[in-house]
Amino acid sequence: MFRKRSPQDSLFSMDYFLPPAKAQRLEASWAQIFRDRALPLIDEERFAPLFCAGAGRPNRPVETVFGVLLLKEMFNLTDMEALDQLEFNLQWHHALALTAEEAHLCQKTLHNFRAGLMAHDLGRVAFAETTDRILEVLGVKVNRQRLDSTHVISNIAQLTRLGLFCETMRVFLSRLRADHPRLYGRVPEGLRGRYLKEDGQATGYGDARSAEGRRRLSVCARDVYRLCELFRDTAAADLEEYALLERLLQNQCEVVKKKQRPKGDDDDAGEGRVPVVLKEAKKVDSGSLQSPHDADVTYDGHKGKGYDVQVAETCDEDNEVEVITHVEVTDACASDTDATVPTLEALAARDLAPEELVADTTYGSGDNAVEAERLGTELISPVSGHAPAVEEETDEGALTAADFHLDPRPEEPAVCPAGHFSTAQAVPETPANRLEVTFDRSTCEGCALCHRCPAQLNRAADGYVLTVDLAATNLARRRRAEASGEFKSRYAIRAGIEATNSELKRRHGLGDLRVRGRPRVELAVYLKALGCNFKRMVRTLVSEPDPVTPAMT
Repeated sequence: MFRKRSPQDSLFSMDYFLPPAKAQRLEASWAQIFRDRALPLIDEERFAPLFCAGAGRPNRPVETVFGVLLLKEMFNLTDMEALDQLEFNLQWHHALALTAEEAHLCQKTLHNFRAGLMAHDLGRVAFAETTDRILEVLGVKVNRQRLDSTHVISNIAQLTRLGLFCETMRVFLSRLRADHPRLYGRVPEGLRGRYLKEDGQATGYGDARSAEGRRRLSVCARDVYRLCELFRDTAAADLEEYALLERLLQNQCEVVKKKQRPKGDDDDAGEGRVPVVLKEAKKVDSGSLQSPHDADVTYDGHKGKGYDVQVAETCDEDNEVEVITHVEVTDACASDTDATVPTLEALAARDLAPEELVADTTYGSGDNAVEAERLGTELISPVSGHAPAVEEETDEGALTAADFHLDPRPEEPAVCPAGHFSTAQAVPETPANRLEVTFDRSTCEGCALCHRCPAQLNRAADGYVLTVDLAATNLARRRRAEASGEFKSRYAIRAGIEATNSELKRRHGLGDLRVRGRPRVELAVYLKALGCNFKRMVRTLVSEPDPVTPAMT
C-alpha cells in the first residue's frame, strides 16, 4: 500500500549525535542543500499508482527510493555502488534525512520501482514536473532556449554484419532449445553447430577474416531463411526471437524466384537450395536490426549504432544557472528536422514555450520555422546552403514577400514595408504553409511603394492580394539576416549546449548507458537529465562547498 513519508524527524537522527565541528561541515556541504531544497521537490503522490490501493505492507518512502535514484545519476554510480553509499555514507544519510537504521534498500526494491516507472511512463512525468519546480525555485528565465541532439549507446556489443547474423540465430536457437526442445530437434545438426555450443555460448563462426567472412555471410543468409521457413507455422513463431529472425531476413536478405545452390566448399553444402541472396550493404536500411539484444537500436551513418537524445535547455544571459527543460529519445536514423516541432509542443504543454529557440542547421527548415512561429517561437537557426550576398536596395528595386511582416497565424494581420496593415488573411487548403493577405485597394494605390510591391490587384476581393509561401519567405528573410551579419551574435549562444551534452556524457554516463531496450534507455535519460538539474541546483545554492567531500561536478 502507498504511504507518504512521515515529516516527523526521528529521535535517533544522526544530527543529534555528531560532534559540533563535523555537523557544521556537513551542514555546509551539498547534502544540506539537497535535503532542504531538492528533496521537498519530489512529489510522492505522483507515484501512488505504483502501489496496491488495498491493505498491505507499507511501501518504502518514495522520497527515499527516488532520491537514491537521483543521487545515483548525479554521481554516475551503479546500483550496488549507490546502495553502498546509502548504507555507509553520512552525507547520503543527511541528504535523504535518514537514520543509520533507515539507510538501507535492497536492489530488488530499486528494480521494481524502475519497472513501475516504465510501466506508467512516470519517468517522463517526474522529469517534467520536478524540473518545473526547479525552474521556479531558481527563478530561471525560459524565454530563450537552445536545442541539440547527442548520440548515446545502450549496453550492447558492436556487432559486425556477420556477427549480427550469428548472434541473432544463436539467441533464437538458445530460446528454442529452452522453451520447445522437441521443435529444436528439427534443426539440422550442421546448422545448430555453426551458431550454438552445447553450453549455450556462441561458436567462433562469426569471427572470420574478410574473405572468409563474405563466404560465411551467404551461408548465414541461407540459414536464416531455413529457420524462418522451418518454424513459420509452429509454436516457435510466437517467440520474440523468431520475430527478430524474420526482421533480420527482411532487412538483410532478398528472396528471389530462383533457388540458390550452396557452393561445394560452403559450410551448408548439401543442405539444399534456398531462394535467398544477401543484399548489398548499401541497400540495407538504417532502421534495420542492429542487435538481437536491443531491437530498438538503429544506425546513423555518421554516429553509428544507438539512439539520439534531444536536449533543450535555457540560455538567457540573465540566468545564474541554466536548466535542462526537455529531453526526448529518438531513433538514431531519424533526422533532427523531425524533432523541432515536437520539442516546442512539449514545452508549450508545460507553459515553457520560449520566445526564441536557438538550434543548428538541421532543425531550421522553413516548414519548422513556420510551425514554430505558430507556437509563438522564433527559430534562430542557420539556413542550409550558401547564403546569397546582400542585395543593394535602390529606389526602383522590387520588394519581395520577405520585406513584409507576416504571421502564419491567420488571425494576426500582416504589415507591408510601408507600414500598412492587411484587411484580411486567409489560409488556402493546399498547398501547405501558404497565406493570402489582402490590403485595402485605395491605400495601396496611394502608396509611394505601390510600383515596387509584389501584391497584385484582385478585383473580386476589391484589394491588393499577396500570396505567400511562408516557408520560402522565412528562408529568404533568414538568409538576408545571415548575409548582413546580424544573425551571428544571436546564434553564438547555441554553442553552450555542447557543454551540456558533454556534461551529461562525461559526468552522468549518458554516452554509454548500462541498460538496453528503449523503455529502459528513456528512463535512464530522464533520470540522468533530472539528476543533472538537481546537481546544478545544489551547486548554485550551496554557499561554501565542503573542501573535503567530492565536489558536485
